[in-house]
Amino acid sequence: MSFQPITSGQTLSGSLSSEGSLGYQIQVAANHKLVIRLDGPDDADFDLYVKYNSPVTRWDYDFKRISRYADEELTIGPTQSGSYFILVYAYRGEGQFSLSADIVSEELVLVPGQQIAGAIENTKGACYFRIPMDAGQRLMIDLNGPLAADFDLYLRFGQRPTNVNYDQRSCSGSSIEKIEVAATQQGDYFGMVYSYHGMGPFTLAAGSGRQPSLLIITSKDNLEHKYGSATFLRINEKITAYAQSVVATGKEVLTVFVDESDSLAPYDLDPVDPQDASAIKDLLDQLDRKLNADHFLIVGGHEIIPFHVIPNPCGDDGDTVVYSDNPYASRDLDILISERALTRLPDDAATDGTFFIGLLDQVAQRVQGPSVQAFGLSAKVWEGASTCVYQEIVSGDSVKLSPPVTNREINSDWINEKAYYYFNLHGSEETANWYGQEGVSYPVAFGPNNLNNGSVEDAVVCCEACYGANIIGKSCDSALSLSFLDQKVACFVGSTKIAYGPSEPPCTDADLIVIKFIARVKEGLPFGEAFLKAKEDFARESISMHGYLDKTEEKTLLEFVIFADPLAKMEVHS
Repeated sequence: MSFQPITSGQTLSGSLSSEGSLGYQIQVAANHKLVIRLDGPDDADFDLYVKYNSPVTRWDYDFKRISRYADEELTIGPTQSGSYFILVYAYRGEGQFSLSADIVSEELVLVPGQQIAGAIENTKGACYFRIPMDAGQRLMIDLNGPLAADFDLYLRFGQRPTNVNYDQRSCSGSSIEKIEVAATQQGDYFGMVYSYHGMGPFTLAAGSGRQPSLLIITSKDNLEHKYGSATFLRINEKITAYAQSVVATGKEVLTVFVDESDSLAPYDLDPVDPQDASAIKDLLDQLDRKLNADHFLIVGGHEIIPFHVIPNPCGDDGDTVVYSDNPYASRDLDILISERALTRLPDDAATDGTFFIGLLDQVAQRVQGPSVQAFGLSAKVWEGASTCVYQEIVSGDSVKLSPPVTNREINSDWINEKAYYYFNLHGSEETANWYGQEGVSYPVAFGPNNLNNGSVEDAVVCCEACYGANIIGKSCDSALSLSFLDQKVACFVGSTKIAYGPSEPPCTDADLIVIKFIARVKEGLPFGEAFLKAKEDFARESISMHGYLDKTEEKTLLEFVIFADPLAKMEVHS
C-alpha cells in the first residue's frame, strides 16, 4: 500500500468502497500533539489506525479509533519525532470522506504568583508550559492533578523537556508533584505535565522568592474580642515564640491575621470578615498562590477561625451539617480532596486563655516519640474491625474491649507513656465521655478523669468516636480531645460529627482513615503532610473498591480533622 503525504492544517478527500482502505503519512516533531479527524458518510462505519515510523495495517498499529460511525477523531501526544502512518478503513458501507491532520503546539504561560488550569485528555498525553524568569530567583512549581491519575512534572531550561531529556522531574506515583529551582537563569523555563496513567484536569502554581515552610492563619479581632487586649498580647507572644522555634530549625514562617490590614498589605490583599469561612478560604487561596507555602496552621477554634458548615452528604443521619476544615485544605471547589497540609490548634470555650496559652507553649517544643508502644480501647461490638486497625498500630498487641473494661478499670500503666492511642468507641455531642457497647449495654469506657494521673505527652491520638473532635463551645472537662491536648499530646485526629465504620473487616470509613494516617506517621512524615496523604490514600482506595466515593466516605473525608503542629512528627523507630 502507498501512503499519501498529508501536512498539518491540510484536509484531503477520498472515496472508499466497503472493506476498502487508503493510507496517509505525516511528519511530526517531538513533543507536540497530533490530532487526526475523519469525516465520512452518515450511513457508513469508517475506522482510523495509526502507527509510528512504519506502515500501518488493521493488525499492526499503535493507535486506533473505532466506533459505529464514519466520523472519528484520534489525538496522539506527546509525539515522537518521525513519521506517523494513517490508515482509513471502510468497515461497513462506502462513500466519500475527508481526512485532516493538525499538529498542535500547545503552551501555557505561567508566571510566579499565578495559578493556571489545564487538562490531559488521555493516558500518555501531555501539556506544556513556559515560565519566563530573571536570574538568581528561587522558583517553585506545584502540580495538582486528579486523585485517580498519575501525572508527572518535568522541567528544562531553554527548551522543552521530554521523558528522557530534562533538567528536573518529579514522579511520585500520584498527581501531586513539586519542583524547585534554587537559583534561576535568565530566560525561559519549559515544563511538561505528563500522564503516566489516567486523565483529567490539573492546576499549576508557580512561586518565586523565599517560600515559607509554614503559613499561620488567625484572627486578631476574634482573639481580642474573646480574650481582651492584655491576654491577646500574651497569645500573640506565644504565636511569635512558636514561629521563632520553627525559624530556628532553618524554616521560614509567616503569620497572617485575616482581618488586619497591616498583616495583609505586603501581599496586596484586603482584610476579610473573620466570621465568614468562605471569605477566609478565598483569602487563603490568594495567599497560597502568592506564597506557595508548604504547610498551613489555623490558630484558634471555631470562635476564632470558623469551621466550614457543610450540608451532611448522608442526609439527616442525626447530623444535618458537618463541621469541616477541608475547604481550607483545598485549592479549588472540590472540597472532598485536600491539597494543602493543613492542621488546627484549637482554643477552648474559656475566656481566660489558660488552655490556649499552654497549648501554644507546648508546640514550641519539637515532638519526639516516647516509645513504640500503644494503647487501644474499643466497644466490644466492633472487636473485629478494631483489632484489624490496632494491628496496624502495634503488631502482636491486643485492643482492650468495653465491656468488660469501663472507665473505672482503666489502669494508669495501660495509658502512661505510650506513642499511640486508639479509640473506637461511641461518642456523644452532649457529654465528654466515650462509651463501649455489648448488646444494649453502653458503659462509660473512657472520660476526662482517666487522664488526671496519666502521662500522654508527645503522643498521637486517633479517635473514631462520634463527635470525638467536637470542640465547639467545649472545655477540657467537656471534650476529651481538648483534655488530651491539655495533657500535651502532640496530635489528635477525630471526627466533628457522627462517624461511620464496620463491625468487622474489611476496614472502611473511620477505620480506614486511621489506618492510612498511622501508616504515614510511621513513615516519618510531619503530621500535616501525613494527614493530607492519609486522606488521599483513603479516597484512592475507596474509589478503587467501587469506582466512586459513597456518601459515608464523603462524610468521613469532611468530618475528620487534625489538631496538631503541622511540622511536628514522630521519631521513626527501626
